[in-house]
Amino acid sequence: MFANTHPPRRHLAVLVAVSALLPGIGSFAGEQVFRHDYREHPGTFVEIQSVFGAAAKQGSLPYRITIRNQSGKTRVWTVAMSEGNHGRPLTTRTTHRIEVEDGSEVVREVTLPFAPAFLAYDYRSLNVEVSAPGLPAESRQTGEQTPQTRPLIGISKALAQRSLTRLDQEVRDENSSNPYFAKLFEPGHLPSDWLGYTGLDLLMLDEPSWRSLAAAQRQALVAWIRLGGRLDLFSESAIDPSSLGLPLDPPERPASHATLSLGRIYFRTWDGDDLPSSLLAAYRDAPQVSEALNADFQKDWDLQKRFGTKHFNPTLVFFLLLAFAILVAPVNLFYLAKPGRRHRLFITTPIISVATCVLIVLLILFIDGIGGKGRRVVLADLQPAPGETRVYLSQEQISRTGVMVTSGFETGRPYDLSPVNLLPSHFNPLSQYGRRFATFEINGGRFEGEFFRSRSEQAFVVRTAEPARARIESAGEENGIPVLVSNLAQEITAFHFRDARGDLWTSPAGSAIAPGQRIPLERARSQAHPGWMGEAIDLFSKSRKEQILALSGPNRFFAQVRDPDAFALPTHPSLRWEETTLLLTGTPSGATAPAP
Repeated sequence: MFANTHPPRRHLAVLVAVSALLPGIGSFAGEQVFRHDYREHPGTFVEIQSVFGAAAKQGSLPYRITIRNQSGKTRVWTVAMSEGNHGRPLTTRTTHRIEVEDGSEVVREVTLPFAPAFLAYDYRSLNVEVSAPGLPAESRQTGEQTPQTRPLIGISKALAQRSLTRLDQEVRDENSSNPYFAKLFEPGHLPSDWLGYTGLDLLMLDEPSWRSLAAAQRQALVAWIRLGGRLDLFSESAIDPSSLGLPLDPPERPASHATLSLGRIYFRTWDGDDLPSSLLAAYRDAPQVSEALNADFQKDWDLQKRFGTKHFNPTLVFFLLLAFAILVAPVNLFYLAKPGRRHRLFITTPIISVATCVLIVLLILFIDGIGGKGRRVVLADLQPAPGETRVYLSQEQISRTGVMVTSGFETGRPYDLSPVNLLPSHFNPLSQYGRRFATFEINGGRFEGEFFRSRSEQAFVVRTAEPARARIESAGEENGIPVLVSNLAQEITAFHFRDARGDLWTSPAGSAIAPGQRIPLERARSQAHPGWMGEAIDLFSKSRKEQILALSGPNRFFAQVRDPDAFALPTHPSLRWEETTLLLTGTPSGATAPAP
């Protein structure tokens, strides 16, 4: 009577296989890393999908957690995600608690930080644990190979539709250690948190998809680019940058790329059909953050040179152990508990042991102290365009600890915090000498785990984007001299400015510009950077230094302030900073292009 509307099982299997080979057809272009349906509560499930693939070589990746609750009451799900392999020195983890009312569905965007490549294998394991009161706990493990020599790239569905399969195969044929060319993503599911892009080296996006993004997604992309990311925009005709709603100065001629603070935007044309194979060579040598974290901090890092090194001294330990051996054996046996008084060993031996331990603890406290000390250098980029109004902070720091009561810390502010590869030493817990295992658990502004262990040396790159009202205001010109007014909370001690025409201006030596005052300017006598600016730039790592030196466009200022700690990003409260060097830069308000 009724027609059979369900396909045979063999046809269904074919459809499933075809849909797996054509990821662009589905509504979500990411990868499913977890799915569990609760049979005892039909319609209740937890699903986790990745946006840019399951694993990264460094930074954080975004995931979308979808929970539908048809269990009859409101429940709180705990979703723990971690990555790490057996035998690796570092494991990362994040935990999220999500409340879902009965009869509703919640979608949550989350990010998971990954250990940098020098502390991991190319093959990554992603572990997911899901639990809720009254429901059975579930777990899954997903493994994925990351590219060994190529950058990690995200590609939009429109660009990938006809070309990604071919490009993936060409990359594998070129080097089997690189499993794919790029990871497919759905533009509508791009994260609205800039941290979700930090696991990428490059993002490929078609122009129509860019124009379809929500304001929060655009702001997140702009923040990622300003902090060093790279966006390649593809269009079937030449792109007018001023039409994209990006905070870019209009170019004098069609441009192939534009600089946006520390990052870049490349404008590429394509036929709307196939992407050329020449992109393989074009992207092969694209900068990779994982390589910078591995190579930039082992030599020629001036911040570490100024901080100095500490060498392990075994002499003191040898004499302490020798003294203990003499006391606990000959002195104890032949004097304190000589024959006929051996019962005293039950008293003298514990006393000698405890006294030695107390002495060692006192020596450690005397030599290393409580807490730690370090040095840091900060780049603060003020961008006051309407709709942006942020400060972008890039901080590099190195520290050495003594006795630490706690190794984790809390800031209340989300950071992109990445350990860097220091030279091997007995004080470097993640070097070949130490090989001590650590777990970093990052949940928003809480950083739990072995970040700052006792008697260790560690260095981090810390980045964030935060709202800020501080700015330098532009009020036109007076007698050919730019009129700039400081709206900073700190006193300016040095100032350097390139105006819209490319002319250089500087504040007179010994200037002290209070908040609300006009900045005195005189024409610079040299095209070179002033000494104070060069000294600050030299403290950064190689890759960051190159990015800062590229900030030479119009309407860009550099400054120093009286209190550089005001812009520094706090980490562990027990650290004492011997020196904080700040390089303040940005665009004066009133001299900016349209905001994102």
